[in-house]
Amino acid sequence: MTPETYRLIHVLGLVVLFLGLGGVLATAGPGQKPNRMFLMLHGLGALAVLVGGIGFAHKSGLGMPAWVWAKLGGWLVLGAMPTLVGRGLLPRGGALFMVLAIGAAAAWLGVAATKPF
Repeated sequence: MTPETYRLIHVLGLVVLFLGLGGVLATAGPGQKPNRMFLMLHGLGALAVLVGGIGFAHKSGLGMPAWVWAKLGGWLVLGAMPTLVGRGLLPRGGALFMVLAIGAAAAWLGVAATKPF
């Protein structure tokens, strides 16, 4: 596949991941189970983001610079977010703020003309 195909998979995965996270944050809380459909969307989106991002980095010849590792760290936190909220380790408001901050940081790292590291 071409790098652009992987980029499309990555961006579509982001849409699905954030749709799932929004649903989880809207329906989950301490002692409440989130809607199963939103959990599935979250998982499928996270997988698509990972496959698309790593595939794009490989096909583009980028390798694994530090900014890619930073994005992987954000991906891990976003992946754990339903568990953190569901077990009451993180309030929904804090989770919402973290999701928005991580998404903005990942977008900045991905599109910045000069990478910070």
